[in-house]
Amino acid sequence: MSGSLLWWRAPTKRRYTMDHQQEYDDVLRARFTKWLDTVIYRAKLKYLRKTETKLDTVSLEELPERILPVYEDDLRQIDSMDAFAFEEERLADAFANLPIKRQRILTMLFVEERKPEEIAKELNCSPQHVYDQRYHALKKLRTELMEEGDGR
Repeated sequence: MSGSLLWWRAPTKRRYTMDHQQEYDDVLRARFTKWLDTVIYRAKLKYLRKTETKLDTVSLEELPERILPVYEDDLRQIDSMDAFAFEEERLADAFANLPIKRQRILTMLFVEERKPEEIAKELNCSPQHVYDQRYHALKKLRTELMEEGDGR
């Protein structure tokens, strides 16, 4: 009886070790495939960096007039736009991103030239709250304009 039990157990042990070997091979194959994918990806990047062509830049003055026709009206229009207009537009966009209450406080302080005490009475708050809101609004405007200035 014990001999027959060994005979039945032997194939299961063999099957058990073969299953583990198959799992091991699958894990090894997956790791190798991942490694190979990484190597190929890095080789592609290296090749692209190596063969990347740098674009030559040419100033507008160096271009012949037949390639780039000069339109005097367009040039005059560009000259009339100054840096102040762009800065004003950036400031208006940043101001529009502020909460309404802070917009009102800044408008009353700087456009209407009202005192913080007057604004506090109208908004039913303390003058210190007006100062705090002004501080936070100006801080936010500064950070937004500095971020946009770095990006341009």
